[in-house]
Amino acid sequence: MDNQQVSWNSVGLRMVQGLTTTIDAVRQLDVQEASLVMRLLGKSCTRMIKDGVGHQFGIALIETSAQLAMKEKLVLEDVLKVITGIIGRLYFTANTEEERQLVAQLEEAVKNYQSV
Repeated sequence: MDNQQVSWNSVGLRMVQGLTTTIDAVRQLDVQEASLVMRLLGKSCTRMIKDGVGHQFGIALIETSAQLAMKEKLVLEDVLKVITGIIGRLYFTANTEEERQLVAQLEEAVKNYQSV
């Protein structure tokens, strides 16, 4: 068993910043570039966190980035819906209070874009 201590505040902050960067990329870049940014965030999440919601979030972003890369044009609202769906599923897999707080932080980041 791995006794590595996870600093959830640090991880959560990095993931939220990465998600914000990804959403900004979708807004400003072409499809291929935005897909690449999303894939990189997904890979970072899976490397930072080896299991739990952070890892699952990373895998979902990698899979979603592949789907988005095939589109001709990205619509920000559509991408936000996809990310919101991913986050919604994470609530069901969060096992600890720290994981639930992480999911809530990610959800709040997306809501900030939906209200703009």
